[in-house]
Amino acid sequence: MQSLAILGGTGALGGALAKRLTAIGREVHIGSRDPAKAQAFAAELRRDHPDAQVTGSGLREAAARADIVFLTVPYAAHADTLKQVLEEVQGKVVVDATVPLRPPKVGLVQLPPAGCAAVEAAQLLGPGVKVVSALQNIGAEKLGSGGAVDGDVLVAGDESEAVETVRTILSDLGLTSWHIGPLANSAATEALTSVLIQLNRRYKLGQAGVRITGKSRSAASLQVTALAGLPLFAKDDDLASAIEIALGAAGERLQDGDVVVVAQKVVSKVEGRAVRLIDVSPGAEANDIAARSLKEPPLVELIVSESQEIMRIAPGLVISRHRTGHVLANAGIDASNVGEGSVLLWPEDPDASARRLREALQRSSGARIAVIVSDSVGRAWRMGTTGTAIGVAGMKPLRDRRGEVDLFGRELKATVVAVADEIAAAASLVIGEAAEGTPVSIVRGATYEADDETGVSELLRPLEQDLFR
Repeated sequence: MQSLAILGGTGALGGALAKRLTAIGREVHIGSRDPAKAQAFAAELRRDHPDAQVTGSGLREAAARADIVFLTVPYAAHADTLKQVLEEVQGKVVVDATVPLRPPKVGLVQLPPAGCAAVEAAQLLGPGVKVVSALQNIGAEKLGSGGAVDGDVLVAGDESEAVETVRTILSDLGLTSWHIGPLANSAATEALTSVLIQLNRRYKLGQAGVRITGKSRSAASLQVTALAGLPLFAKDDDLASAIEIALGAAGERLQDGDVVVVAQKVVSKVEGRAVRLIDVSPGAEANDIAARSLKEPPLVELIVSESQEIMRIAPGLVISRHRTGHVLANAGIDASNVGEGSVLLWPEDPDASARRLREALQRSSGARIAVIVSDSVGRAWRMGTTGTAIGVAGMKPLRDRRGEVDLFGRELKATVVAVADEIAAAASLVIGEAAEGTPVSIVRGATYEADDETGVSELLRPLEQDLFR
């Protein structure tokens, strides 16, 4: 397998490329004008991926160690960087991702006299180097997220073999690429970057990309797998360790972009949220609601204590707004799959539970993932329950598609997708509610926006917008 160097590997695009290549097990040499900075970044990648073959050094050292060299430096450093590594890249493929942006007018197409940066690179390096142009129109944030990248890579080059070598690497990274002809055609790709910047600004898009139409694509696929072999959990059990052991026994490992969906009951059990009803003393409000709902007073006392407000009462049913803001039956308290005479409350902070589990799984697996804590919740106006996200980590629970266009070119005005709930619902089909004994599933192939900060509250409609209170 060919070794790869990334010159400018500590920058936004270079760093994102390094992360993605390291995650799939490629040998990567990060080159920087500041060798110490490159070494520190390489050490960070090795911490995330203990088996990674990644080094950090100066520009010349990195180029000398690699079979293929990626150039991801700003245009202002383009010529100087190439001159520094001129001898080290002879006989090799150089993948130039440079865009000739000239701040502050980065939204204005300003191609150099040679026609494009890639042709400038070929002229400077000479005939002994095969220059290929690629990756100019792929946002660093999208590339580094570990998830699916919504956009195609346009690849230009004069040597077909070199182009296909680069396209194979891009395919390994999960990217769709197209050979757009000779290296001079990189001018169109490089110019498109300024056009995309204009689109991002004008329509507030999240790193717009390019898609090539006219050819049938493989249908999008989603893989949802129940994780077998998990124990019956109890208070203080190590949930993350149990998941890793079960994955290993199944011959599986977590991959970048996976979503681990965990049933709320398991999280509540390991966090000690089981309560014996015999230990609960109902108050006057609970006794009153119990008489109207025909429920046990101790259970109603727990419902009241877990709720911001009691919203509806009927025989056999208490609808409340949970202290976390969710509206559901019985404050999410459940007696299934728990010992006789006991019930389970929701975790104290489902988002925090998801974050802790995600951090532990990412440390042990080296993969960048998301975690959803899910529960089965009923819906107004509909019969039956469906999987619902009550805690999330590592993803934005909403996917805002406003500003995109439909099949007929009409702009979407109100399409905001509850992607965390959709993933939870898909996972609930294999997690099960009865005796399946599979409280964890791995969802692979879901499209979502990676995010380290946002919690599930983004899914909850503000009270001032609730028309049905």
